[in-house]
Amino acid sequence: MRSVPLALILLSACDSSPPPEVQFPSGPQCFVPSDGGVFTTGLSAPVPGCAVAPQQTGVLDLQQLKWSRSGGVLVVPELTAGTALPVVFVFHGAYGTGEEAREQFALEAAADGGAIFVYPNAIKGTWDIGRLSNDGWRVETLLGNLAANYCIDPARIYLAGFSAGAVFTLYLGCNVPGPFRGLVSVAGSETRFDNRCCTGSISALFIHGTGDDAFPIAQGRYTANDLLHRDQCSSTSTPDSPRCQGYVCPAPWSVDFCEWSGGHVVPGWAGEEIWRFVDESG
Repeated sequence: MRSVPLALILLSACDSSPPPEVQFPSGPQCFVPSDGGVFTTGLSAPVPGCAVAPQQTGVLDLQQLKWSRSGGVLVVPELTAGTALPVVFVFHGAYGTGEEAREQFALEAAADGGAIFVYPNAIKGTWDIGRLSNDGWRVETLLGNLAANYCIDPARIYLAGFSAGAVFTLYLGCNVPGPFRGLVSVAGSETRFDNRCCTGSISALFIHGTGDDAFPIAQGRYTANDLLHRDQCSSTSTPDSPRCQGYVCPAPWSVDFCEWSGGHVVPGWAGEEIWRFVDESG
């Protein structure tokens, strides 16, 4: 029986000790999406938001919008009517904030107005990866709100996260890959949840430091290899950029791995590589 830790990710970026592990007493403990939510029904193009009057743009507070009581940041560029934009959800590390994730990833400069970015705050400070995940339901609600209010491209919804946020990213990509075009794991691992729940394919970019003492590089490699198998990709790689290796996968999937010499941090070049991945995979 595969061992996984408690439902809330208790590992913080500054704590190198592994979290306590428990054994699941029965079958797979998979995330249950809300009834009638977009994780179950999906999104059709064009989304309703493409037909509504122009909404607020700029840097917006999710709590002030009444989209999330936990808060977080929504960044919407100046919009061209009828132009459907990709969406990137970015999840902070344990006990961080959406604003901190925004600063760490530095994605908006690389995107240059080409996407809508959502940086939620975890409901309890760190991300819930249990079967009945309030954070998972909150992401589903946020995606539904975006589709209702903004012109987004339902074929280009992405997930990204660092540390505990990367685990949450992998957890959603495992349990509900359907709505998402791809995911980005920065210093993450799937060993913290039940990967027997993983179904379907999803593109992915992995960024992991060889000096990571919170999630050792072996866990990052294991996680990438598991997804390569799930996507039916080749096990051989070729340079995809000066920092990353790409794998041959059946269309439309792609998997990149960027192994570098750093520790448990978001490298300064991550935003550039993540946007390359988003831009090329679209």
